[in-house]
Amino acid sequence: MGKRVVGYGATSKSTTILNYSDVGSDLIDFIVDTTPTKQNKFTPGMHIPIKSYSAFSNDYPDTAILFAWNHKEEIFKKEKNFLSQGGKWISHVNI
Repeated sequence: MGKRVVGYGATSKSTTILNYSDVGSDLIDFIVDTTPTKQNKFTPGMHIPIKSYSAFSNDYPDTAILFAWNHKEEIFKKEKNFLSQGGKWISHVNI
């Protein structure tokens, strides 16, 4: 459909969900994470690239999958520009 989808937060929870659901880099371009030791690596199993936060903030995707849903309030406060630019959040849990 020509839309860019990225993940937000390379959490262990996201690894479980991605592997269980068989969702890989064919659906998610990459996942951003602020933890330097996770950046420039790949998610276990589905091998989705993990990039630095700047990959998100410098070129907003159409949709972001919130994998760090337990931090949603602080993330949503931080990412008001993403929403104002037309970005959409999705998650497999009710956010």
